Amino acid sequence: MIERLRSWFATRLQRKLLLAFGLPLAVVSALFLVVVSLTWRAQLIAVHARAAGQINQLMQGTLENAMLKRDIPGLEAILAGVGAQEAIARVMILNPEFEVRFSSDPARVGTQIDSAETRAALAQKQPQTHYLSEPESVDVLRSVDPVMNRAECRACHGEAAGHPVNGLLVVDYRADTIRREALGGVAGLVAMGLVAIAAASSAMWVALRRAVLRPLVQMTEASDALARGDLEARTRLAGQDELASLGQAFNRMSAEISNHLGTISRSEAELQALIDAVPDGLRVIGPDFRIRRANRAFCAQVGLPPEAVTGAPCHLVSHGRATPCPHTMVTCPVVELIEKGGTQVTFRDRHLSAARDGEAHVVEVSSAQVCLVQGGAELPCVLESIRDLDVQARISQEERLSEIGLLAAGVAHEIYNPLSSVGFLISSIERRCPQPPGTPGAEDFDAIRTEVAKCIEITDNLLLLSAPPGEGRTLVEIERVMAGVLSLLNYQAQQGGITFEVALEPGLRVIASDSDLRMLLTNLTLNALHAMPDGGVVRLRGWRTPGQIHLAVSDTGVGIAPANLERIFMPFWSRRADATSGRGLGLAIVRAILERHGAEIAVESRLDIGSTFTITFLDPDAPAPPA
Repeated sequence: MIERLRSWFATRLQRKLLLAFGLPLAVVSALFLVVVSLTWRAQLIAVHARAAGQINQLMQGTLENAMLKRDIPGLEAILAGVGAQEAIARVMILNPEFEVRFSSDPARVGTQIDSAETRAALAQKQPQTHYLSEPESVDVLRSVDPVMNRAECRACHGEAAGHPVNGLLVVDYRADTIRREALGGVAGLVAMGLVAIAAASSAMWVALRRAVLRPLVQMTEASDALARGDLEARTRLAGQDELASLGQAFNRMSAEISNHLGTISRSEAELQALIDAVPDGLRVIGPDFRIRRANRAFCAQVGLPPEAVTGAPCHLVSHGRATPCPHTMVTCPVVELIEKGGTQVTFRDRHLSAARDGEAHVVEVSSAQVCLVQGGAELPCVLESIRDLDVQARISQEERLSEIGLLAAGVAHEIYNPLSSVGFLISSIERRCPQPPGTPGAEDFDAIRTEVAKCIEITDNLLLLSAPPGEGRTLVEIERVMAGVLSLLNYQAQQGGITFEVALEPGLRVIASDSDLRMLLTNLTLNALHAMPDGGVVRLRGWRTPGQIHLAVSDTGVGIAPANLERIFMPFWSRRADATSGRGLGLAIVRAILERHGAEIAVESRLDIGSTFTITFLDPDAPAPPA
């Protein structure tokens, strides 16, 4: 119970102040009331004692007069009359031996009243007044006055020197009236004290609430808002006292925190922009194996958004494991650098990628230990630089292909002119030296001319492969171009037992070079023909989706092996199913044309079922997006 009360008071400042001010005030007030009550009671007793002494003096004179006259009946009548008063319980006269000689209560005559008060009055010759409770539970105020020996009393009591006191006059006043007056006075004092205490406490509480508690509530609300992230939280404390100064200091602190957080946010954004600019994947891993920061390249490697990477376990993101990797079987940079105290680790690993349907790719990981400041303390972490070796190999291959294309363009340009000259000279020789048909050596000229034409065609293809975006792009109707291509290839398709199926939506057109589009469709259709040595069907389809035009060339041929899908666009790579020889430039030229026109191509192929090449152009007839 005590602990519960202590907890209840400790949860609110108002309760603490109530306990701190109210309890001492109550104790002091109670002590003050006790002192005032005792003082009031003592003063009331003193007042009644003085009044009793004055009454005793009057009674003593009357009784002495009756005694001097030896009027015993009159004396008894006086005692009886005085004792019958409402405020007086009894009146008694004692001799020096403390024996009751006369009393308004006859039952008291002959008894002894030997007490400290009677002895003190006899010895000191001074009146004594005190409260006492009689056995009958009657509280009285007893007044004891000594009756001094005078010259008139000498005949009965002797000389005053030997008997200075003739006796004691004892008057018992009823104390219930006095007690009621005392209690009434004390009650009045208590009531007035409580009213004064309540008024003072209320005034103090109002002042305390207005001057202290209300500003503290505002400070608390502003602090809570700041803790929740409201950087605009401020106090509205007016004045020049300590709490107002504290509120102003809080506002300055809040403004400084807002400025510092803004600076930190900008620094973090700049840091994130810097690490996002790094082409390799970067991530920072804490000692709990959780990723604290990652750049855009790493998110692209694993195929996950940044919010799914940050805070996730590294073993879950990279390896799909719910528990940390066993460092006894694989290299774990967190274990090697943080737990074992290494400096840097470089190794190769296999990471999973959600963008590749969970397929693993080979990476090279270079790691070093770094420290992050968290909660005012330095936290050891691991910085990993992750290079995707598959992407690196592809980039290297593309660079090599680009260099080959440039080299081929240069070679083709240098060979084209001599070959043209050779063809021109052969024609000139034939004109100057005509040979009758059947003449030995005449067929050699035809063979030379044919081979020169083949070389010129190869150099033309190489120049087209490396050609920059050409001029003369116009709106080209796909239906017209496709009809021209099929008319040229129709004879070859019939010879191979191949039929064409065309399904085009009406009105399809793209912005392109007419010759480029014809060459693109020709090469794709020829590839489809070469993929069906035993005949089949070539389907050419065209359709429109919002903002795009799609063209698809499908065959029912032998298909392409999955391992060869990445090689089919390489120059001079050829795997014709009909056993004919090819130069391997058809699809490379297709890709070069599409890149010049900003189009895309996708390939789907299944062995022994066929292949589909889908080209996507921008739709020039699509409505412009809203600004």
